[in-house]
Amino acid sequence: MFGTRAIIDLDALTHNYNSMRQLIAPNVKITGVVKANAYGHDLVTIGKHLETLGVDYLGVANIREGKALRISGIKCPIIVMGYTFEKDYDLAVKHDITLTLFSLEEARKLNLNASYDDKKAKIHLKFDTGFNRLGYKDPEELIESLEACLTYEFIIVEGIFTHLALDSIESDEAQFAKFEALMKQLREKHISVPLKHACDSIATIAYPDKHYDMVRLGAILYGYCSRKTPFNLKPVMSLKTNVTQVKTLEVGEAVGYDRLFVAQRRTKIAVLPIGYADGLPRSLSGKGRVMINGLLVPIVGLMCMDQCMIDVTEAGEVSLGTEVTLFDDTSPQLLELAKLAETNRNELLARIAMRVPREFIENGSETFVIDYLEDRESQYGDTSS
Repeated sequence: MFGTRAIIDLDALTHNYNSMRQLIAPNVKITGVVKANAYGHDLVTIGKHLETLGVDYLGVANIREGKALRISGIKCPIIVMGYTFEKDYDLAVKHDITLTLFSLEEARKLNLNASYDDKKAKIHLKFDTGFNRLGYKDPEELIESLEACLTYEFIIVEGIFTHLALDSIESDEAQFAKFEALMKQLREKHISVPLKHACDSIATIAYPDKHYDMVRLGAILYGYCSRKTPFNLKPVMSLKTNVTQVKTLEVGEAVGYDRLFVAQRRTKIAVLPIGYADGLPRSLSGKGRVMINGLLVPIVGLMCMDQCMIDVTEAGEVSLGTEVTLFDDTSPQLLELAKLAETNRNELLARIAMRVPREFIENGSETFVIDYLEDRESQYGDTSS
């Protein structure tokens, strides 16, 4: 395949999931986090693959992601970890999607909504132990809501969870202490909640004694963790493109907007059909490096919306169609680009645009390609004539 494309290695995903499954106690459930288009890897494909591997839950950020998974045929439990507006409660009930609630008022409204369909709404309650994002900050308020929810005819309480700020061991321990104090209060009140969970990918590795009933795995499934793992992670995505034109700059000639790169020698430039609209950060202008003909070469000039330019003077024979690697599991690695762009790997993965086709590899060979724009064309038909 030619042109800019993200290559998704499902064998690597299988390796990462199975390695984590072996690391985690059999009685501890796993939520595979597939929010943000599965960190750019394709929501439905990754969701289906994880379901095949035996994941216990799929975690999404909003109800629309959950609905997309359901209508694709996915049957395993799905939890919305973010906020759900009241207008979307009926979608959660209709599609059997678990919601996270943050107030008693939400629970009352959800119970009423579910009663209209005579169906049960499933929920988790989130406890804010110090992240200061979403969640109950007052444990007494959470317990009050929980006790009320347990009396509601159309609500099933599945779990309680929190999220670590991961600032330091000390702050993490303080958050765990708050979470465990809450669980102690619940035990004293003889209140049982099936699932208690606190660990994301990093915390799952860092705190093996704090897995509780479930862990939520995101980045680590896609091949990345900022903590050392006891097994080798395999990055799931590679980003590649092909040269569209090669030209020579004489001394004093510039390339790109604002003439930020001026040739100090006779310079061979290759143009690539990828820019910041495809997900390559503009901040990599003049800093990022890509691989061509086995050599790392610099991005030069100001990154354009749809294109960028690289200096291939020392890269040997380069012509129309020569393959270029933006990142893969060898070099350049995603971490290197993330540091240069002053962001993290998750952002670079998640921002890979819809116009970039996803090419899926399984058992060592290409299995299928998802092109969101072509899929949309097939959905609505070609109306250009």
